[in-house]
Amino acid sequence: MVALSLRDLRNEPGKVERILIEERVVILNKNRQPLAIMFDVTTQSLETVVKLMSQIRALQAVTEMRSAARARGLDRLSADEIQSEVDAVRASR
Repeated sequence: MVALSLRDLRNEPGKVERILIEERVVILNKNRQPLAIMFDVTTQSLETVVKLMSQIRALQAVTEMRSAARARGLDRLSADEIQSEVDAVRASR
C-alpha cells in the first residue's frame, strides 16, 4: 500500500494512476494526514465496490458506537438493567 499526497494527484495524475494500477490501493494524504483510500475498479466491479464501501461504513459506525458505549460503561450493564432501559423507552412512546 502506497501513500501519496493530494498534490501528487493534482500535479502528476498519470503517476498516481500507474501506482494505483500496480498497487491496487493508494492512501491519499492531505497535509500528511490520511484523507481517502483509492481502489482500482473496473466497470464491472464498480457497483460491487460501492456496495462493499457502504457496508464498511456501516461496520465502522457500529464499531464507533460500541467504543462510545464502552467508554460510558454501558458494556457492564446487566441483562436486567438493559431490560429496564428498554421498558422505559417503550413506556415513553
